[in-house]
Amino acid sequence: MKVRCTRTLYSYGVQLYSYAVRGVKPVPKIFFIYDGAMISRTSNPALSRDRIIEAACAFADVHGAEALSMRKLGTELGAGTMSLYNYVQNKEDIQDGMIDYVFSSVPFPDGDSDWKAAIREITISVMDRFTVHPWVVSLLMVRKHFGPGSMAFMERVLAIFTDAGFSDEDTHHAWQMLASHTSGYAFQQVAGPGPMDKKVANLDAMLEEIDDAFPHVARMAPLMAGCDYRSEFAFGLDIIIDGLASRLAE
Repeated sequence: MKVRCTRTLYSYGVQLYSYAVRGVKPVPKIFFIYDGAMISRTSNPALSRDRIIEAACAFADVHGAEALSMRKLGTELGAGTMSLYNYVQNKEDIQDGMIDYVFSSVPFPDGDSDWKAAIREITISVMDRFTVHPWVVSLLMVRKHFGPGSMAFMERVLAIFTDAGFSDEDTHHAWQMLASHTSGYAFQQVAGPGPMDKKVANLDAMLEEIDDAFPHVARMAPLMAGCDYRSEFAFGLDIIIDGLASRLAE
């Protein structure tokens, strides 16, 4: 090992001399022992796992999570692709960290809130985060990951239901309903069409054609064409919370 170490240091010394002759500023390196071998690594104190995850989220906000790659992320950070592997395992590890990043950013109300107000506030906050980071829903479908940030979020929500007096079974049902309602509307918000312009869509002409055969559809079509996902989400959330309150009172 001494010979290998000497050769490594000698090679670096030759490299420094070459830089000095050419007037080039050398890149600092760190030498350390790993499994009996001398390894050299370019130092980059600005990099960290948290910074890599934050940069990945910012990149996905603009370009989408599907466009993310280790090479592109390295470019965004001004670092070599291989240097990222000192802090993350691979792209999938970064994706898991991105999911955790979103759930860790969800604010919780103070302890004085009743369970209905707390659940409404938290669920709307989750929807807000899903709107800011629309890629997280698709990542959840692919990764199905529950890291420490996601687990901490789940723990606090489940505790609210338990402290309110819900049974374990009803707490499970409540969690599933809220998760499905939120992720479903978030997915529609990203993938579905926005409110239709009546003039552009020729809605009035279409309604005249179908009015006799489908009167209920014709009557409801203007409302459906102007559907606002956030107001519909809030409407459904109120129904879920009211239903849970009735269940608790039984």
